Amino acid sequence: MAIGDITAGYMGYATIGNQKVRCTDFNVNARQEPLFYDHIVGLRDSIPASLYDVKKDVGALNIQKRIWRPSVKIYQGAITYPLTSLNGSPLFSHAKLGDDFSLDFDYNCDLGRSYTYCKVNTYTFSATAGDLCQISADIMATTGNDTGGGAAYTNTEKLVTWDNLNVSVSGGSSDAIQSITFTVNNSCKPIYTAGGNNALDLNPILLRVGMQLVTGSISYYNKGSDLDFLEGVTGATTINLSADGFSAMLRVVFKPQERTGAIGPVISNLPFVGVDYALGS
Repeated sequence: MAIGDITAGYMGYATIGNQKVRCTDFNVNARQEPLFYDHIVGLRDSIPASLYDVKKDVGALNIQKRIWRPSVKIYQGAITYPLTSLNGSPLFSHAKLGDDFSLDFDYNCDLGRSYTYCKVNTYTFSATAGDLCQISADIMATTGNDTGGGAAYTNTEKLVTWDNLNVSVSGGSSDAIQSITFTVNNSCKPIYTAGGNNALDLNPILLRVGMQLVTGSISYYNKGSDLDFLEGVTGATTINLSADGFSAMLRVVFKPQERTGAIGPVISNLPFVGVDYALGS
């Protein structure tokens, strides 16, 4: 390959609906495997001449994979990006509602890929004091097609850091929160139908959203019994998060706090599980 044949690359960006998102990682790809009907004759075995014959190591080189078929196909993979003042809401909204959306990704000036009937299978938001707010998601789609790359995305965006994120917990102080993370799992399943998938190139006919589960945890700087206000809570507690271009309300119940003994600041972890309309009605 001549040096002139090497294509220059740049940070790829996804287009979710009408919103462009600069990604730190993107690997949504077709998942498909060749499936084999295997036999019991090994690479070096003799082939029995009758039911009463036995296999032996005779040094033969037998064909090992004779019959195969393609498996069904799904487009699936991860997208990761830092939260900015412009990109926070699209994926969270689709994770909350479980609705369909379109997704395009531009790898470079010459290559892109377009996905249709996408669903957010899982969505994770995480933020730690002194760091950037990060978003990652597992995306599923029924189809994907290569396209030409788009124009470079040059808009200026401000990264959202911890100091720009407001976290409030009913009955507690937000000043002592050291980190928060939560995950929305929509348990998406591809639906394949007899006969119909042949016309769809073995792609699923649709994606079904299962039971939604929200889990997460908050880490607090604390000492003694500072978090006793959450012990034995029988009703749901509300967690509100807000930043430039992003907001979320979680309805959760807390599990018992997890304490660790170590040299350094005392940090207690409070795991929680979403209840009711966990992401708000």
